[in-house]
Amino acid sequence: MTIKNKILIVDDNPIDHMITKYILKHNFAIEDVMVIESAAAALSHLESNQNNLAELPELIILDLDMPHLNGFDFMEHYSTFSEELKNTCKVVVLTGSDVTADLKKIKANIYVSELINKPLNKDALLDII
Repeated sequence: MTIKNKILIVDDNPIDHMITKYILKHNFAIEDVMVIESAAAALSHLESNQNNLAELPELIILDLDMPHLNGFDFMEHYSTFSEELKNTCKVVVLTGSDVTADLKKIKANIYVSELINKPLNKDALLDII
């Protein structure tokens, strides 16, 4: 498995940004981490770079519970992108939710590579990165 070098965190919580960035840097030596605090802004970033795959993240760590557009909304829009983009950008959902229906729904999404419960720890990312 190749190391993922460019990672996008889509999460509205600054504490979760700090934890995720720390784990990525100190356990996997990943420095190229972009944080976008809303699903809408992240979708806009992906859309504006969809023809420039080198600018796209190899991994998206997506929070499920965000205001305005949540992780489900993000995934609905994400599914409309080209197959090339979806093959370039793998999505991991990071959630603190314990709502069984939500967890089943997100696990059933074919574009979600993994579902990880908060708080994030390095072991949860070992097979992904």
